[in-house]
Amino acid sequence: MQLAWSHTGKFFGDTRVWYVAKVTNHGSSPASAALDVRALDSTGTIVGSSQETLPNIPANSDFDFVGYLGGGPGPKLTGTPAKIEVSLAENAFGRAGSVFLPMLNTSAVTLTAGNSDTYTDMTHSYDLTAKVTNTTGQPLTLGVTQQVVLHDQAGQIVGADTGSSDNVPQNFPPGMSYRESWTGIPATQAAARADYTVWPAS
Repeated sequence: MQLAWSHTGKFFGDTRVWYVAKVTNHGSSPASAALDVRALDSTGTIVGSSQETLPNIPANSDFDFVGYLGGGPGPKLTGTPAKIEVSLAENAFGRAGSVFLPMLNTSAVTLTAGNSDTYTDMTHSYDLTAKVTNTTGQPLTLGVTQQVVLHDQAGQIVGADTGSSDNVPQNFPPGMSYRESWTGIPATQAAARADYTVWPAS
């Protein structure tokens, strides 16, 4: 696994670090993992940390996981971050491998330049629409987690965001779909495409 992208900036005036961690499942079946994330200051002291449980990653494939430290709800920063470290937690697949967090099917994903305030210091804002289908075989009643990774024309990551969805039905039966609409996705540079992923909330 490796850190694929990070950005230290402001969210509602508070310091936040966004990051994208690329995780590879080398196994022959879907599996999840636990991720340790640490923000370090210039002296190497931890100023923020979290442990994240990833969704079920398909066999023999990569997954870009989006997260953040500081700036709003969630893990706080106690100093100025200079570096982000991401690593698989001890016994990562044993700890998280049996969780039921399969990725849902997404289709008809469209990305357009928007004008919504991102409440960040990033200079670009994007809107996304998509169709999400419950392919888990079970009804979902706790909502979903969603994330988006934005890429430029060369394929480099230029932005990312994550959170819950306001549009998912309260009771989302298997085989049914809903339409997602997301505005104000922040990016540091112009984006050309989006990788959008959804999985059951844990």
